[in-house]
Amino acid sequence: MEDWLRHVFLVTMRWLHIVCTTLIVGGTLFFEFVLPLAIEDLKRESQLAVFGKARWVFKQVVWVSAILLLLSGATTMMRLLDTYHQPSYHSTLPWALAHIGGGILALGIALMLTTRRRPPDHAVGWLRINLALLLLVILAAEITRHIRLTVRERDAAMIRDTVQKPLDSTPRDGAKGDD
Repeated sequence: MEDWLRHVFLVTMRWLHIVCTTLIVGGTLFFEFVLPLAIEDLKRESQLAVFGKARWVFKQVVWVSAILLLLSGATTMMRLLDTYHQPSYHSTLPWALAHIGGGILALGIALMLTTRRRPPDHAVGWLRINLALLLLVILAAEITRHIRLTVRERDAAMIRDTVQKPLDSTPRDGAKGDD
């Protein structure tokens, strides 16, 4: 694959991952904070009708987002797998695995909340658990990325210092070195 096409593909996968995460987190926040306030003045039957319709629409968003998150995440993981096996990057692997495992669990909870014919008992509690889990998954992703970039910068600085040292030890201004 051409380099420019590979770069566009990888950036698109990262963008899809961020957009789909935003849709799921935003939908969860909507169900937790916005929808209850918006329907509180309605009769019970109307509340259930509005909640049911919103849940039906959100189910479609969750399914599409879940599929795209798994595809984009797998693409990124395959790209970074060799990096995680390098000794200087070993500290990122537990955070990456926490991100992956927590993300799959959060997607499972979101699917459970939206795909059943009736919402599960204590749906609000499940929403709150899932929101907290989603935020922790995002934190794990950011910690993974931060460590990976910090290690890369540190390694690049060490290489730069190694290359510059021999240059700094050469005589300047035509002066003779120690013979």
